Amino acid sequence: MASTNAAGPPRRSRGPGRFLLLVLVLAVGLQIPLVAALAHLSGRVAPIVALPALLTIGFVAGLLRGRTAWATPGPLRLYLVLWPFFIWWTVALLFSFAAPIAIALASLFRAPPDTGVVVALAAAVGGAALSLHQRPRVRRRDVDIEGLPEAFDGYRIVQISDLHCGPFASARRVAGWVTAANRLEADLVAVTGDLIASGSAYVDVVARALGGLRARDGAFASMGNHDYFGDGEAMVGALESAGLTVLRNRGLQLRRDGAAIWLAGVDDTWTRRHDLGRALAERPPGMPAVLLAHDPALFPDAAERGVDLVLSGHTHGGQVAVPLLARKLNLARLITRFTNGVYRSGASTLYVNRGLGTTGPPVRLAVAPEIAVLTLRRARGAQARAFEPGSEPLALHAPPITSEM
Repeated sequence: MASTNAAGPPRRSRGPGRFLLLVLVLAVGLQIPLVAALAHLSGRVAPIVALPALLTIGFVAGLLRGRTAWATPGPLRLYLVLWPFFIWWTVALLFSFAAPIAIALASLFRAPPDTGVVVALAAAVGGAALSLHQRPRVRRRDVDIEGLPEAFDGYRIVQISDLHCGPFASARRVAGWVTAANRLEADLVAVTGDLIASGSAYVDVVARALGGLRARDGAFASMGNHDYFGDGEAMVGALESAGLTVLRNRGLQLRRDGAAIWLAGVDDTWTRRHDLGRALAERPPGMPAVLLAHDPALFPDAAERGVDLVLSGHTHGGQVAVPLLARKLNLARLITRFTNGVYRSGASTLYVNRGLGTTGPPVRLAVAPEIAVLTLRRARGAQARAFEPGSEPLALHAPPITSEM
């Protein structure tokens, strides 16, 4: 088994400042239509504005203290500030989408505009209630790989991602996800980052839970940006003590019946610890490669380097999306074109896992959490074309994906 060295020193982070600015804009801006509508319906501006203003001030004050705002709030802050704020914010988000449609329909049927506003409000409240608790779905996918050894034909990789263990994803909940993953009898389990919300309080909690993962060739993990919203080295140590192999800009050979494939992982992109070249440096020429990369933004580079399958997370599938149009109309589209599911570039495949936990609001709308089962298959037929930057756009590939609760 060959491997490279561990991750190098961090470089200057590029992500958190921009991310916090986006959070602030979304946290405040999306409330305006709902506040205006309620003030109009009630005729009382001050009381309508007061409560959301207090909730927003409490949320923003914690956020501006730094990354620890995502960590471990006390019970009072959790139940008196965060939960009420996120429920209110989710209603506001859904109302912003529903109101124009409902008002247009009211006009079409010659009903008063206020009728449309009331209908939109009811739809937003109902949607928020439905989005609070969802069970993970198992999504199964065959992945054709050119040159895959026959011994690996049918090799099953179970992928889980973005657990965000913390106040909104308890140890008990994570243990349930581990049990569900183990039922799938994987050859290998891939855990693609963002295992905690932030801080250090849940590092040992999530590591102990993930230590229960079982697969023929073991469980492997890559680091995500939230895993460095605290002590990343402590996270790596806890995971490896629990029996997982953490791949930080390194790779190794998985062997079966005299054949082998290359399994690699890259470190976090937000803190610029990632180094794809190092992760692939010792890959034997022509050996099929599977890459764990929390951030799907690395896919074009990985495809150019001939990686056959990239397993990513990070986006949560958008977490909040427009029903029936979730693939294209979701919040993740604000930051990336790779939001969820399968993307192809030449002979390379990217799978973006929707994840299990949440960040920000502890809700999901039209984007169910998932556990993915990716089965490697020997590609048959003509050779696929290699990726050439600028010569072929990355194309969305969305054949049917079976799912089950």
